[in-house]
Amino acid sequence: MAVEVQEVGTVVQKRFAAGSKSDHEAVWLECKDKQYILRRPGGNPFSDPELTALVGKRIQARGRVQDYIFFLTDWKNAPPG
Repeated sequence: MAVEVQEVGTVVQKRFAAGSKSDHEAVWLECKDKQYILRRPGGNPFSDPELTALVGKRIQARGRVQDYIFFLTDWKNAPPG
């Protein structure tokens, strides 16, 4: 079951599921004590140019979280933290 959340963190790109059939470079949101794979509803889970454009930025993210996946519905730049 997905839960509505707001998080602040830095968007990074790093490997997911190394050595498995799901192995790929993924876009992540790294928060203070959590990390999530970012996805946009309807976006390609393996390659989303809009998410890739956020890499290196600190954002305030809003969306739904299910397990370790953050389904990003809205975001804005966040101040340095």
